[in-house]
Amino acid sequence: WGLSNVYEIYPVWRHRYAPGVTRNTEHVFGLCIPQRCAVTLNPREHTAWQWLPYHAAAERCFSPSNAEAILLLPQFIA
Repeated sequence: WGLSNVYEIYPVWRHRYAPGVTRNTEHVFGLCIPQRCAVTLNPREHTAWQWLPYHAAAERCFSPSNAEAILLLPQFIA
């Protein structure tokens, strides 16, 4: 999509980054799949998942930038 967000890393999560790193760049992308598939998550980062309509998914996001990316989906789906 050619989009990225730069944000300040919450202090509670900075231990996961190299010393002195306070900002992170996340790249926004999407993937169209022909049907639902099994999902494998990193158990250190996530405990559950579910397929949702995109508006409902955006409402459940903790991260404002993730919610914004989800709400952009209609612009990128043919």
